[in-house]
Formats: sequence, structure tokens, C-alpha cells
Amino acid sequence: MANEGIVESKEEMKKKMEDKKKMDEIKEIASEKKKDIKKKAGEVKKGINEKKGDITENIEQVKEGASEKKEEVEKKAGEVKDEAVKQKEKLEKESEEEGRNPAEKVLTDIINNFRQRTGEFNETYGSGIESKKMKTPEKPLVDVLETNENIIIIGDISGVKKEDIDIAVSKTNVTITTNFKDEIPIEDAEFIQKERSYGETKRSIDLSTPIKSNEATANFKKCTLIITLPKTEKDVITKVEVG
Repeated sequence: MANEGIVESKEEMKKKMEDKKKMDEIKEIASEKKKDIKKKAGEVKKGINEKKGDITENIEQVKEGASEKKEEVEKKAGEVKDEAVKQKEKLEKESEEEGRNPAEKVLTDIINNFRQRTGEFNETYGSGIESKKMKTPEKPLVDVLETNENIIIIGDISGVKKEDIDIAVSKTNVTITTNFKDEIPIEDAEFIQKERSYGETKRSIDLSTPIKSNEATANFKKCTLIITLPKTEKDVITKVEVG
């Protein structure tokens, strides 16, 4: 029985030793884990501190930039204020010299400036507008004469034959149509400059009094066309002396 107790004690001691060894291994592992955690925590803390430093630095840069902008804005505002003061003093001085108050001078200057701009616009574009309004003289050029009995139209038409002239007459209107042929009158020649009119031209002339259209006559000689239009009623043209 005594031997059995001794054997059991050895086994218990062996088990205890194994348990202690396992416990020591667990403690060692836990210690290493603790060191790793502590190391990780240190790295995280270091990273946080570095980020905090960067943020602080950025904040300082922003503050510095804002301060510079503020100074720049204040400088510009000061310059604008100084210029406004100068303009005000100038306005007051000029108004005093002209015997007006500043408000009247400002209004007058605005009106004068507007008139000047309008004048410049008219000078720049007025001639073009007027030229568009001006009608190009119609062809053929004619004179209209009136006697007691007739209305006479005299027109200059060169470069055509009488066969190329068409005249239409109504009681109150005469229309002259001419056809200028685009042909070279000289053999073996060609145009190097071309300014004369070619093709059909039409001129309508309103009459001041009705005429007898069926009694109208026309004569074309030496580039001059004469149209005689008898009036329906004779008018007596009387000269009046100027006293």
C-alpha cells in the first residue's frame, strides 16, 4: 500500500509539473501578445500624433493664408476708400467752380456723356444708314416737262436700238423698259473692265395729270427718247409776278 501511495505522488507531481509548464507557456504567449498589443498601441499613438501634427500644421497654414487674404482685402478696401474720397473731393471742387451742387453735376455729366456716345454712334454708323435710305437713281434718267397741252418726258438712253425700247402708257403712268444686250461691238475683243449696265432696266413715272394714252407719241434719235403725252384737259399755266 505504501508503494502505491508513492507512485501516485510521483504521477501527481509529474502532472503538476506539466500543468505548470503549460501555464508558463500560456503566460509567455500572453506576455508576447501583451507586448505586441503594446507595440501596436504605440504605433497607433505615434500615427495619431503625426496626424495631429499634420492637422495642426495645416490649420496654421490656413490661418496664415486667411490672414494674408484679410490683409490684402483690407489694403484693397483702403485703396478704394482713398480713391472714393479723392473723387468726392474732386467732384465737390468742380461743382463749386461751376456753381452747382454735386448731384446736379453728376446728372449733367451723365447726360453729356450719353449725348457724346450718341454722337459717336451716329458718326460711325449714320453715314451707312443714310446711304441705305438714299435710293439709287433709276434708269433711264429722265426730265418731265409740262405745257398747257402736253406732258413731255425726255430720257437719255445710250447703247440700245429703238427696237430694244418698250413704252407702256396709261392715263396716269408711263413705264419705259430697255434691254441692254451683253455683246461686244468689236470683233476679236474681250472685256477687261465692265461698268456699263446690261440686261433689262425698267423705269415707271407717275404723271401729275391724266393724259390721252391712245394719242401718245415717242421719238428716239441720237440716244435721246422724247415721249409726248396729250393731256385730257388743257391747263393754262400763268406766270405770277413777285412783288
